[in-house]
Amino acid sequence: MRFGIAKRNPHYGTEMDHFKSQINSLFDDFFDVKPTDFADFEWAPAVDVVEDKKGYHIHADLPGLDEKDINVEYENGFLTISGEKKKEREEKSDDERYIFSECSYGSFSRSIRLPEGTDTNKIEAKFKKGVLNIDIPKSGSEKTKKITIGVNK
Repeated sequence: MRFGIAKRNPHYGTEMDHFKSQINSLFDDFFDVKPTDFADFEWAPAVDVVEDKKGYHIHADLPGLDEKDINVEYENGFLTISGEKKKEREEKSDDERYIFSECSYGSFSRSIRLPEGTDTNKIEAKFKKGVLNIDIPKSGSEKTKKITIGVNK
């Protein structure tokens, strides 16, 4: 007799085993993310959100954009960064053409829910060398409170 673990043959087993295998396969195929070639897709800039004692700091990578192409708005608890990266391609001659392009172009929009306790009247945004930096200070009215809870024996 051999000892060890052997993989079960999917063709053998109960009907329930076969059904379970088919369902697992369905979900594996559905959620399988693969790179796509030659596909048009929307893009969104990469964003970092950092918190410190003073507030929140958002850094968004927006290479190839100018300040006039970017819009920053605050409404109903959400900070939204939007804009458009326009194509600047030009075919140099009749015998030259793009085979494919990996550069992202088009409109984008990113919304970030701001936590309570932010001073939205003092939000500042700066754009330099393709990086948008947004500073959102915390409001001074909401301080962390320390509460001592007694434990009865």
